[in-house]
Amino acid sequence: MLRPIIYPYKMQSKSARVLSKSLSDLRCKRVYENGNYYQYNNHLIINWGNPRMPQWELNPNLIINSPDNVLVAQNKLLSLEKMNTKVRIPKFTQSIEDAMRWIDNGRIVVARNLLRGYGGKGISLINNINSLFECPLYTRYVKKGAEYRVHIFGSTIIFIQQKKLRHGSVGNNFQVRNYDNGWIFCNKNINIPNDVLEQSILAIDALNLDFGAVDVGWNERYKKAFVYEVNTAPALEGTTLELYSQTFRRLI
Repeated sequence: MLRPIIYPYKMQSKSARVLSKSLSDLRCKRVYENGNYYQYNNHLIINWGNPRMPQWELNPNLIINSPDNVLVAQNKLLSLEKMNTKVRIPKFTQSIEDAMRWIDNGRIVVARNLLRGYGGKGISLINNINSLFECPLYTRYVKKGAEYRVHIFGSTIIFIQQKKLRHGSVGNNFQVRNYDNGWIFCNKNINIPNDVLEQSILAIDALNLDFGAVDVGWNERYKKAFVYEVNTAPALEGTTLELYSQTFRRLI
C-alpha cells in the first residue's frame, strides 16, 4: 500500500497539518522541500500548493499535482492564459489602454497588483479612467448572482460550497466576496447550475491538475459561469477535511 507524504507550500499551513493528522494511521507526514527526505517507491507525494521543485529527488510518477502545474495555477496571468481556449473566464489584458476602453464602454475593471494574491489581496475595482493605474493584469468585471467553490479530484466533483453572507454582517461588498467583506463558504441549501460544474471540471483539466478547488461566479442574466481561479491548497475543516481525507484514502 502507498504511504501518503504531504509536500506543503509551507510547514505552517493549517490545512496541510490537519490533512496529515487525518491520515496519520497511514503513517502520513509532511516534508520540507529542502530537507533530508528520501522518496521511497511506495511514497505518494501529495503536493499541497507548493509551486517549487524539491531539492530531494522526486519521482514524477508518484506525485499528485506537480509543482510545475501548481506554479501556473497560482499565477493569475499564467492560469488565465492556460484556461483561455478551454474554459469560460473573464476577459483579461495586460494593456492599460484596453482597460481604459472597457471603462469607456461602461465596464468595471479589476486591477490586480499581485499575480499570486489570495483572499482579495491586491485587487482594486475601478470604473473611472482617472483612477486607473499600471499593474501586471486587468480583468473585466463580470456581474455575479452567486459565487461557488467546487472541489474536484480528477474529473469527479467531491464537494460544493457557495459564498453567503455571514449572519449579522452588514454593509457588505457584493463584488469582492471574501471573508473581510462578510462572506463565508456554506454547503447547505445550494442550488448550483450545471454550467458551474462543467466549467469547474474544464478548469482542472486545462491546468493539468489532479485536484483543486475552483472558484466560479454565476451570471444570472446570461446563464453562464465564469471561472476566476483554482486553489491548490484550499482551507480544510469539518466536511471538507473529511472528504479530502476519504478521497486520498481511496486513491491509496
